This record gives sequence, C-alpha cells and structure tokens, in this order.
Amino acid sequence: MPDIKRACLIDPPQQVLINAFRDLGCKVLPLRTGDSPFFDLGQALDENKFEPDLVVQTETLGNRSLVTGLDRVDCPTIFWAVDPHLNAHWQARYARLFDLTCSTQRGWMPRLSAQGAEDVRWLPWYHRVEEWTPMAERRYDMAFVGRISGQRPARQWMVDFLKEKTRGFRLALEHSLSYGEMMALYADSRIIPNESIFGEINFRLFEAASCGCLVVSQDLGDEQAALFEPGREMDTYAHVVELDEKLARYLGNERLVQAMGRAARERLQAEHLPEHRVRTLLEYAGDAATRRATAREAETWTGLTVAAMWEADLLPLDAPTVLDRLAGLEQTGEVLAAVLRVQAKAGMTRPLQANVHAILAGNLFPDDPEVNLAGSLAALRLDGFDAARAFRLRHVRATGGRIEQASDPAGLLTLWAKDLARRDLLIRAGFAFDSTIHLPATAGECLMTILRDRPEHLETLRLLNTLLLPVMGLEQARVGFLSVLTLHEREDWRLAFEIGLANLKSFRLDSGLQELTLARQLADKQGQIRLFKKALAVRDTSGLLEKRLG
Repeated sequence: MPDIKRACLIDPPQQVLINAFRDLGCKVLPLRTGDSPFFDLGQALDENKFEPDLVVQTETLGNRSLVTGLDRVDCPTIFWAVDPHLNAHWQARYARLFDLTCSTQRGWMPRLSAQGAEDVRWLPWYHRVEEWTPMAERRYDMAFVGRISGQRPARQWMVDFLKEKTRGFRLALEHSLSYGEMMALYADSRIIPNESIFGEINFRLFEAASCGCLVVSQDLGDEQAALFEPGREMDTYAHVVELDEKLARYLGNERLVQAMGRAARERLQAEHLPEHRVRTLLEYAGDAATRRATAREAETWTGLTVAAMWEADLLPLDAPTVLDRLAGLEQTGEVLAAVLRVQAKAGMTRPLQANVHAILAGNLFPDDPEVNLAGSLAALRLDGFDAARAFRLRHVRATGGRIEQASDPAGLLTLWAKDLARRDLLIRAGFAFDSTIHLPATAGECLMTILRDRPEHLETLRLLNTLLLPVMGLEQARVGFLSVLTLHEREDWRLAFEIGLANLKSFRLDSGLQELTLARQLADKQGQIRLFKKALAVRDTSGLLEKRLG
C-alpha cells in the first residue's frame, strides 16, 4: 500500500468512510462543497493549512459542485462516480479533471471513458455490518423502501405485485423513511425485493445484506454475481414470473432465508466494508499516473462540464453565464457544439441562427461529429431544412458513409438516429430530454422528437422499440410504443410476444401472461408455433414462461 498519510476527502458520503481512512493511519481533512456550483480546492486547503497526499471527491446525490484548482495540487486526484447510470452524460467530461475516476458500476465504465478519460476503475459501494437479528425475531416477512412516482410506473407495478403476493404474510412498504429508520426496518425484515433504475447495482443490495436480509434482485449478470453469489448469498430474477416463483419458495421458509441472509452478511463483512473500499482507493492512488487536464485544458473541460450539467438542469446558473464561460475557452468543435446546445435550450433564436450560418459559411469544423449533429438539429429547430441537410452531408463526407437524402425532417432525424445507434449512443440515461427545448444527442432522442409531432409514426415506433430493446429499465416505455403498433398490426404475434415480455419485466404478471398467450394463439393460427417456442426459449432460458403458459 502506498505511503499516503494525509487525505483530503471532498464530500465524503459517510462518517464511517472518514473513520476507515483514519484507522489506516491517515490524517483526514473532510471538506463539504455546500450549495455553490464551484468549490475552490486551493483556497480550502490554504485555509486549513493542509497539504494532501491524496484528494478524493465523491459524487453527492443532492447539490452538485465542481471542484476547481485540481491541477494545482501535487498528489493523486480521484473522482468517485456514485450514480454514473444517471450522470455519465456529464461525468465523462468531469473525469478529465482527475487522474483517476472510480465508478460504482462496472458496466458504466466505458461511458465514463467516452470523452477520453484514460484511467477508470471499478469501486463498488459498501456498508458497515449491522447487528444480527435472528429471523424468528423479525417482525416482517418482506419489506421494500423506495419512492413511488409517476415517472417510474414499473416500481408501482412491482409494489402492486408484492401486495398481492404477500397476502397472509407481513409486508412493510415505505417511501419516506430516514436512513436510520430504513436500516431499523431492514433489521426487522427477512426478505428484501430489489429493483433498479437502469440495471445498476444499487445501495439497497449492500444495506439489506448488512442486516442479514435475503435480497432478491433483478439478474444483473456477472457484475452483481462478483459481489454476492446468487443462490447462496442472495437470489435473482429475470422477470416477474421468476420473482413469483422464488418468493413462493422463500416466504415461510425461515431456515433457508436465514442461511442465505447470514451468508450475505458474512460476505459483506469479508469484502464490502468501508475499510475495504479505502484500501482499494489507496492502492489505486499508489499506481495512478498524473493524467488530469491542466491550465487551459482544465478550463476547457470545466466549461464543457458546466454546459452539460446546465443542459440537464443540474447547475443553478443562467445561460449567459454558461455562454460567457464557453466564450473564454479555446474554440474547439466540442466547445462550439456546446454553445449551440446551450443557445437552443435557452431559446436564443437569433444567436443560434447566426452561429448555424457562420459554421456553414466558414466551413468550420467540417469533420467534427458533434458540431455536425448539433448544427443539423439546431438548423432543423429553426426550420432551416436545407441547412440541416448540409450539416448531415458534411458528416457523411467526413465519415465516408453512404449519402442518403432525407425528404423531410422525420427522415433526417431517422438518419441521425441510425448513425448515433451505430456509435452506441442510444440514450442519455438520467437526462430528462424535452424535444421542445433540447437538441437531441442520442438515437432515442432523435426518434422521440419525431414522435412529438407524429405519435403514431409506425416506422419510428418500430425503430425505437428495436433500439431500446437491450436497455434495461425502459421496458415500461416499450410497452407504450408496442401498444400503439398493435393497434395497426393486430395479427403480428411478434408484437404481442414483445409486449408480453416487456410487461413481465415491468412486474405486470397478468398482463404479460395474457399477451404471451395471445402471441402463442396468433403464431399457432399462422402456422408459426415452432418459431414462437424457439423465440420463447431464447428469451427465457429458465423455461418458467413455457411452464406457466402450459
């Protein structure tokens, strides 16, 4: 372990993490960034007369502050992204200001590297171990703590399913508990069903395991299995039918639940305590090279981060302030694209129009994909279809693609959507896209812009469904797209099949099984029952759906 004796922790998430640094012999300066959008690290260090051997900023889930002066400290700097599944769209830029970026989500590390950050590593969440309570002494058979809102109907459907499933058992459902109240409830509960937003490893897994609960979570693959062993320390489900089967097994089987809950708690105690994460941070710092942006480059990445966060309504700044910061930077393609996006969101029609014209007239950054995308969609916003196509043509020539002429805005947006999909830019997870103010930046956003004016545009609905199929967490949205399609293509068993599976992944047990039954009937009627069975076997390797359908 490197000889790090003085650690500056910016927004440390919990006192237990500070204590873990101290227990390993570090003198710690904890700093809170507060409500200001910017935090001057150099000033804070001077005021505290502290020279760190390591600086770690942990992402906060409330007010967010960007740290300035990182390029002036003489030690490794680390940013710990806690919610990259919701914030990678700006964190990828912010990562350039640090030597090393850690991600709680292994699967989201490529997104954090998207803007050139060279060193991104996995650092999962953690929890202290809680006092053990025997299962026989716990009041509740099952508990779930989570906010219910109209933005996440799948969670409401899960809660409805749990209420039905636990008739005759003791179920606790809470949505506004304090941290202490939540942990007390977990300590008094046996089974904790888990549900994620975008297939992320969430806090609930560690919190419940620390109390020795049996967590039954969505199947998140190897990343989750590397933390807790499915079938021994927790369990998983692919859809609500599998959840139904497994809860039936565990409810009332106190001995099995206790054995698995105890195993989870022991695994947490062995590998997932605060001191384990601190040791890893110190090891990471020991071999981290100096990769952070400095001087003018640091100003550029700070400005680009500001623009990305402002576009997502995450910084309390006005548009002129953001644009002034961008104007003071070296005018790269990325900066110019950011200017267009800020002006579009702010409704600055005349400056936006002037910039679109100047870029085309001066042939500025003709090979830059971000300039061409933002310029094309800005021109489209301004009803300049010819200019929008001109930007698209620049992009095709720069990339050596096949020239395809769009005859209308929907066609142009579709071409951009397909291009962005090929670059794996499907959605900005966590970004509340509004097609009336934001310029699209992903395939999904381009297609949603078409649907704003043409909500039953079948080609767009089909393409959107196909693109979003692999994105965990969007099943409830796909149910809506597919439902519109079935109104026009009632005999297509594949549509009913997809609606059925999407419903089952959204915790709608009866609706999902009904749609699958309909799909089977339609396939049988069309002489394609073998194709139906093959498709079902591929999409449900457990075989539970075939068994349930009978």
